[in-house]
Order: sequence, then C-alpha cells, then structure tokens
Amino acid sequence: MKILAPAKINIYLKVLGKRVDGYHELKTIMVPLNVFDEIYISPIASGIKIETLGYNGEGKDNLVFRAAKLFFDKTGLQKGAKIKLIKHIPIGAGLGGGSSDAACVLTTMNDIFSTRLKEKDLLSMAGRLGADCPFFVLKQPLIMGARGDIPLKKIELEDRAYLLVIPPFGIPTASVYAKIKKPLTHGGDILNIDNIWKLVPEDWLINDLEDVAFDMFPELAEIKKGLLASGAVGALMSGSGSTVFGVFSNYEHLFNAMKYLKKHQGYRYIPTTRLMGR
Repeated sequence: MKILAPAKINIYLKVLGKRVDGYHELKTIMVPLNVFDEIYISPIASGIKIETLGYNGEGKDNLVFRAAKLFFDKTGLQKGAKIKLIKHIPIGAGLGGGSSDAACVLTTMNDIFSTRLKEKDLLSMAGRLGADCPFFVLKQPLIMGARGDIPLKKIELEDRAYLLVIPPFGIPTASVYAKIKKPLTHGGDILNIDNIWKLVPEDWLINDLEDVAFDMFPELAEIKKGLLASGAVGALMSGSGSTVFGVFSNYEHLFNAMKYLKKHQGYRYIPTTRLMGR
C-alpha cells in the first residue's frame, strides 16, 4: 500500500515556559501541506524490513522502524511488515517529515492489519514516538498544546499559497531549545482558543524560536526579509527551522513574487498549499 506522509508548517508557536520534565510548554498552530514523503507498506510473515531512498536511515533508530515495532508490541500481532520510505521532506527543516512518516506507519498498519485501534490509542502511541507525531495522526489544521503533542482544537484557515524556502542545512531541534531562556511559569500567549474558529494565517505569524535560530544562522533572517520584500503578506520560520516560508494570497500572487525574489544557491523553493480532505 502506498501512503503520502505530509509535511507541516507552524504558523504560530509560543514557548510558554519550561516544564518540570525538562521539555518546553508550547501553544502552536500546525498546518499540513501538500508536500509529501512516500511510504510503501507490505505485510510479511515476520520481522520489520526497512528500505530508504533519499537518506541513510535504515537502522532501528529510524522513526519508521520504531513506529512499526511499537505497533506490533501494542497489538501483539505475530506478523511483520516491509516498509519502503522515499524521502522528499528534508531532515531538520522544521517540516515534521520524520514525525509524519511515523504517524502514517501507525495509521496505515492499523488499516492493513484490521486491528481497529481507536484514534485515542493511535494518538497515545504517536506521542511516545515524538512531539509532532500526534498531529500527523489527525492531519488537519490544529491548535496543539503541552509539548506540541496534545490536540486542543480543530480550526479552519482561509486559503493561502505558501512558498517554502529550504536551506541546504538542517537545524537540530534540541540545539534551538537549549538556547531558549524561559522560567518555570506560563505567560505571553495571545491565542485564546475559546474565541478561535477561522483564522487568517498571516495574522498569527509568531515563532518564539525564530530569534534564536536567526542568531545561529543569520542567513535565515535574510530569507525572511527577501520574502517580505518580494510581496509576501507574511513570512515566518517553521518550527525550530531551518525552513522559512512566505504566505501569499494565491498561486498567482506567489509566482509573481518569485520573479522578484533573490534565489540562493543550494536552497529549495517549493510552492504549496495546505492539505485538504479532513
């Protein structure tokens, strides 16, 4: 079975404080995109066999392997799976590719093996794999809380086109969070979820991790400035980086802006929209 595992962007990300477990308390708006990794899953008699194209990650630390193992451990099934992963979403780009791959393995294997795990079970399993993974079980615009792993509210977004500008380097998430200075208190969150239903994306472009990442990689700040100068209605870094995205009214607006956008050697420029269908 072939599955498309989508990327995501964060159009809002507030770091509310440091948690007692060492993680950071977040409030974030996550949006799935029409940019995908490809995954092929086939049942086999036993074992987990992983094949990857696009990066070297066939070991047991691979999130796809861990997701498959967790699925079999949870269900007790005495079966196996062969999984082929074709990577298109860069690693360390703030687009959630690894988390998406893992979540899609869980949900697809639930279908393939007819195990009838409930959504709450899949969310719980996904949360054990990574903070972004539960979002990709649901694959729709959501306000997420806690470590970014707890769905708080489904939302609607006005349609926009997005231009992803992806540098030829990734940023380890831990290195960005290590430089965030937040006390063990909460505050500064302007997102009142009780009053949120439909959002204009460019009105909510906040990312508390952006300044830290821009200090580490000043070229990312130049990318953001270039997007705004080209005519984007807004621009922001996604997650902990390294991708910076521009927000445009529609594809016509985006492609017109690209005529004026200074291109950087080795960078990828991907026009896209949010994933529809859920």
